[in-house]
Amino acid sequence: MEFAVCYDHSSFDLARSIFLDVTAFFALMAPWAIARLVEISREDGAARLKAA
Repeated sequence: MEFAVCYDHSSFDLARSIFLDVTAFFALMAPWAIARLVEISREDGAARLKAA
């Protein structure tokens, strides 16, 4: 029994899909990473002020 395939299995489509997934992941994680870096820098600055 054969099944009809509605899409081709080209490597270009797979590469494009992976690229878009990775790009979306980084786009979603970038704001969190920036917020975390700002938080770390503020903690570091507060520690320096306490030590002085």
